[in-house]
Amino acid sequence: MLSLNTNNNALMAQNAISSSSKDVSMAMQRLSTGKRINSAADDSAGLAIYNAMNSQVMSYAAALGNVHQVIAMNSQASSDLQNITNILSSMNALAISSASSSTNTSTKSINQNLFNQYRSQIDSIANSSNYNNLNLLNGTLGATSFQVNTKQGNQISETFPIALSSNLGNLAPVGVSSSTISTSALTYGDLTINGYTVPTSLTTSDNLSSSNKAGSAIAKASAINTISSTTGVAASVNPNIVSGSAVTSSNTVTGILTLNGQNIAISESSSNSIDVNRQAVISSINAMSAQTGVMAIDSGDSTHGISLQAKDGRNITIAFDTNLSTSNTGLADQGTYAGSITLTSTYGNSINLGSTPSGNIGNSGFSMGNFSAVSAQYSTSKRAGSTSAPLTLTANDLVINGIAIGAPASSSDTATYANASSTTASSAISLAAAINAASSSTKVSATANPNVLIGNAFTASAVTSIYLNGQTITANLTSSSTLSNVVSLFNNNTGTTGVTASNNGSGLTLTAQDGRNISIGLDSSSNASGLGLAGLSIPSNSLATPITFISSITLSSSSPFSLSSGSAGNANFKSLGFTAGTLGGSSNPTSLSNLDISTQLGAKIAMNVLKSAMTMVSNQQSILGGTMNSMGFQQDYLAGSQTNVLTSMNDLISTDYGQETTQLAKSQIIQQAATAMLAQANLNSDLVLSLLKH
Repeated sequence: MLSLNTNNNALMAQNAISSSSKDVSMAMQRLSTGKRINSAADDSAGLAIYNAMNSQVMSYAAALGNVHQVIAMNSQASSDLQNITNILSSMNALAISSASSSTNTSTKSINQNLFNQYRSQIDSIANSSNYNNLNLLNGTLGATSFQVNTKQGNQISETFPIALSSNLGNLAPVGVSSSTISTSALTYGDLTINGYTVPTSLTTSDNLSSSNKAGSAIAKASAINTISSTTGVAASVNPNIVSGSAVTSSNTVTGILTLNGQNIAISESSSNSIDVNRQAVISSINAMSAQTGVMAIDSGDSTHGISLQAKDGRNITIAFDTNLSTSNTGLADQGTYAGSITLTSTYGNSINLGSTPSGNIGNSGFSMGNFSAVSAQYSTSKRAGSTSAPLTLTANDLVINGIAIGAPASSSDTATYANASSTTASSAISLAAAINAASSSTKVSATANPNVLIGNAFTASAVTSIYLNGQTITANLTSSSTLSNVVSLFNNNTGTTGVTASNNGSGLTLTAQDGRNISIGLDSSSNASGLGLAGLSIPSNSLATPITFISSITLSSSSPFSLSSGSAGNANFKSLGFTAGTLGGSSNPTSLSNLDISTQLGAKIAMNVLKSAMTMVSNQQSILGGTMNSMGFQQDYLAGSQTNVLTSMNDLISTDYGQETTQLAKSQIIQQAATAMLAQANLNSDLVLSLLKH
């Protein structure tokens, strides 16, 4: 229909022009920006995906930056540690020089001065090792964590090493600790170390103890150290700990306690509880600690009482007036108590301990045997021989590293012969088994030491019968018998007794290698000297009631361990030969900071410490290198992941120029055609006018 009101053809052409114009505009925008999506209107879902991917790319970039920082920090620390390693090598060369007998005192002094300069340089490097104002090697940085991935919680933790001289070396040398030792002085022959005899301990070596100075741990350690350059074994003094006693009731009492020569007033009241009175005693003792060198330590209960501790290892001497006692003070009985000693190998060799026939190794607190240089070890003191029923560990007597040890089982020992003075449960074999039952928890193992009896003299005489570990041995020894005859007599019965004999040069040595009890008796007409066992107090006429000797045990661990009494108190704990405290490690730690190479012994010790220090630094470098390698892999992972996301983003948002140029050409052609058609449609008004003219 020909009409002026509506020109449908023109309207359609106009719409086509508008649509094609939009297409041309969009195509030109995409071609000029290179992006397929320029606004949410272009592709709202695609834009949301793009924004998420863009955030991920930025996260990868930040994580990569963190990884680069970690690599740089570790590289700096590793480089500084290498410089320290070079210095340690130079220090080791100086120690080797001073360790030679051919190096004179003057040269050793020069070596020490240069050694000190090197040590200062190590500390300077450790304190100045820095990255981005963070100190890396002096311990101030501590544990660190780095965000090395894009997800929360995906971090690595790292603790940078402490490379100060005080932290390099063998800081906690392990060794063998003695039990609480006798206050008798060491005499020449009591103790041999690696075949060398330790000299007599001297009063002049101890300027701390108030009494029995020659018998103190300080004096004995000094005697051992006089031959350290020969034996390769150094002694250090452990804190002297004297366990307390049980208090059964609260009474009113006033008296004087004399502790290391100092008088201390003690006052208790029956109106106070046992705990309050115990605290009063502790306060009185500790008020005088500067004069006595002793601190009182509360056990926390009336069963254990009050422990006394001298950290420097001096003797602790206790005396009561007539009003005081163990039962009302909670202290140990009056007397002098010596501390214990720890031996460490300066050359890394094992430690062999023994005694001469005329000596008494008990004065040293050690047991005979060969001890490792790389384990923490402790031997209980050996109990004296007895004809009475033996003491046996109960389930409440011993605690190792906080774990209570159960009572030994009789079935643990099938070697010991049982009689009135010997039981299988009391033996070193059974005690070691009870301790080993808890080794998974305590990390401490036990072994029964060989049971060794040393006679110090032989006088040939008539010996008719010997009772040994349940066997009656017909001796038939006479005044013309030799020590060789005695040795043969015992060894011919080893299969049934478990005991071997040897000539020690002065008398006879009996050994039960497996640690079983040794029960021995003689007929009424015999005496111990006729067997070369003089000095062992073996009574005659004891076939029916022999004397029994129980061996000691050795505790071992990879690191020092603690011993304490259990809930039963201290009585059995001490009687069984145990010592309270931390054992198996030296109380004098060695590190670069306290080395002295001005002496030959000091230089030899320094060589071992320097070797340990170089191993420590090398291990630290290995850890840093491992972190850098790990971060290298993390860097590759992050870079690869970032590339993959960038590729996906490009595919999502980038303009397809082939498609868009085609679309532009198409839209332009449509636009041109629509314009032409609009012009044609507008001619309809001219047709209407033509009709009206006619």
